[in-house]
Amino acid sequence: MKKIQLLLLLLFLINLLQAQTITPSVTNSSGLSGVAGNIHFEFSLGESFTTTLSNGMLVTQGVLQPIMIQQGPLPVLGLEFNAKRISNNNVQLDWKTTQEIDNKGFYVERKKENENKFTQLRFVPSVAANGNSSLPLNYTHIDTNNYAGKTYYRLKQEDIDGKFMYSVIRLVNGNNTKLVVLKAWPIPAVGNFNVVVQGIAKQETVQLFDVNGRLVKSVAVQDNVSVTINGLAPGTYILKLSSDAGLVQKVIVQ
Repeated sequence: MKKIQLLLLLLFLINLLQAQTITPSVTNSSGLSGVAGNIHFEFSLGESFTTTLSNGMLVTQGVLQPIMIQQGPLPVLGLEFNAKRISNNNVQLDWKTTQEIDNKGFYVERKKENENKFTQLRFVPSVAANGNSSLPLNYTHIDTNNYAGKTYYRLKQEDIDGKFMYSVIRLVNGNNTKLVVLKAWPIPAVGNFNVVVQGIAKQETVQLFDVNGRLVKSVAVQDNVSVTINGLAPGTYILKLSSDAGLVQKVIVQ
């Protein structure tokens, strides 16, 4: 009789445990995560994410942007992703992993502040042999981006079997491009002429070409400092300055 009672009690406890619901919830979190069983969740800044785990089944509710929803062993461990502007025209993306399991690779995605959704820029395949590695691996991608506003970047990591997860989102501010002005006088020139460049952050080189595209002179210039170019034969020349802000040119008649 006691055995039957113990068995009934055990069955009751099992049913009670199966009926329990685990509900991890994170709102407006940065780098926070909730773990329930072998389900791992990660969240990015400002997102609201509620999940319900019941009887071993994963049910998601009110997902704004899940960074990771993965059951079983994680395909990529120790993923660290960073983005920084290295020039007015380029943004450098760096990421590394400590372990990869059946990893196909990473999609680089970008969203400018005036856009509604992320777009894929390119796919970077895993450098691990057959997508598997227990050693730290490093990745780099240079994105051509001269947008003046804010840009958001993220990675979409995809497994060989098609499952995927997202990295954290990184914000990169716009470029600091100034208007570069190239001035030359007098025009037409008589014997020599003066050149001044405004809006450059460092020493640049002004080049003078003839109408056949041959380089005639090169002169180093500083911001807002006048230099004189002389010793030219009569003719028409093209004065060029190439900097981070782009190409500026002017026609000189001697």
